[in-house]
Amino acid sequence: YYALEPDSRLFEVLRSKITDKVIHISVGAWERKEQLCFSAENGCGEILVENNNSERRIEVDKLDNLITEENVTFIKMDIEGAELPALHGALKIIKRDKPTLAICVYHKREDLITIPQYIKKIVPEYKLYLRVHYAYASELVLYAVCE
Repeated sequence: YYALEPDSRLFEVLRSKITDKVIHISVGAWERKEQLCFSAENGCGEILVENNNSERRIEVDKLDNLITEENVTFIKMDIEGAELPALHGALKIIKRDKPTLAICVYHKREDLITIPQYIKKIVPEYKLYLRVHYAYASELVLYAVCE
């Protein structure tokens, strides 16, 4: 298992609580390798693409750069609105391995349309399913499965 967490506070919590068979990487998933402004004010953390004045920066990179040899079977993303850029950064993995995907689509309104379109564009044989995990669709997850 690979667990990515760019927030240094949460990274230490993750590493202390989940230890068995996990490779911890202190980086965020994105569409290219770079540093981005980051805010943890909302309790979850979010990338601030428009705010270049923030002094808090995190390292981000493509999953395609981080996981190169292994056969990937499952990808879960709940990354506070960075799901689409992170999927762009996992293009090679998704095309090569066709892993089952569990992608949150509730952070941005347009994600409900753009993320399924992107997934079907790169791997048309994916079957797509939506599931609400909490009342009032507060956590809507798109599942993409190749059979």
